Amino acid sequence: MKLYRRYIFRSTINVCLGALFLTTLMLISVDLFANLDTYLSHELPLSTIVHLTLLGAPQAVIFALGPSLLFSATFFLSQLHANNEYICLIGSGIRPLKIVFPIIAVGLLASILQFAFAEYVKLPLAKERLVLEEELFGLRTTQDNRNITVHDPEGRYVLYARHYRAQDNRLREVLLLLFDGQGNLTQRLDARQGQYDEERGQWSFREVQSQEIGKVVSARTLETYDDPRINLDPSYFRSSGGDIDQMDIQTARNYLNWMKRLDPNRYTPLAADFAKRILDALNPLVLIFIAATIRYSLKKNILLFAIITSLIVAVVYYVVQMVTMIAARQGVLSPIWAMVIPSVVVLLLAALQRTLSKQG
Repeated sequence: MKLYRRYIFRSTINVCLGALFLTTLMLISVDLFANLDTYLSHELPLSTIVHLTLLGAPQAVIFALGPSLLFSATFFLSQLHANNEYICLIGSGIRPLKIVFPIIAVGLLASILQFAFAEYVKLPLAKERLVLEEELFGLRTTQDNRNITVHDPEGRYVLYARHYRAQDNRLREVLLLLFDGQGNLTQRLDARQGQYDEERGQWSFREVQSQEIGKVVSARTLETYDDPRINLDPSYFRSSGGDIDQMDIQTARNYLNWMKRLDPNRYTPLAADFAKRILDALNPLVLIFIAATIRYSLKKNILLFAIITSLIVAVVYYVVQMVTMIAARQGVLSPIWAMVIPSVVVLLLAALQRTLSKQG
């Protein structure tokens, strides 16, 4: 690797690590103080408080990585121009793209590392923290759900439940409609509750009122009802909030494919969340690319300029992303466009900044 490339790599990464440490520490502190009252009211020992805080640290690292890289690239390029090092590099026959390329490479590497870190470190620790918080504070799990309707992709049944409790995988006030191969209704069952049997991999219903539909309708009361066709995994009944975030990638993909056929109304927001989860790993690359497109002309107050520029770009990027993701969850935008539009908006602002600075 040539000397100037090593210099760019080292300078960008060193500043990024410093900014990442400080930003992560700030986010961990915010999380700690936001929950401190809850911790003290439950008289948790210091070791448990530290454990809970550290379990949330990987999430803070992921939040901080993109803005830290943005600041690092902005500060380095500002310093490069202010010290006339940029002119020296150009005068040595190095093209501008070759100066920017090592910075983009750092962003690409950071995106790859963020994706792996999120899947193999953040995800299991976030699950552990959620379980621990529910045990310590007695919180109702966010995966409980109400008024759920699912149908078998093969058209064999439709199931409605008034309430699903994730703690023990139990359905209450269940209505089950069974159909034959021609799509004709053959039986209606009203059950007081349903329980998932993990050993058999199917649902068992209790206190059932059954109506069999043929030439005549016959009714009877059943103490229990078991049907091997009713074998949906409990995850399909859970609230969509957090489902995708708590599954590994392959499970999440299978879950989406099933949900597209089982419940199209829930599929749209879940697909948006899945796309965001995958494409969020590109945030460091996108932000560092945006930093490379900004025009740098100041000779003084470099640190202040880097901080202000980073804050403006990050705020605009994440606010626009929040708005487009809301639209994607409502089905107004496709999930891909919801993640692309924020990048386009900030790049247009960077192009406008370059144009205005040239005119000035």
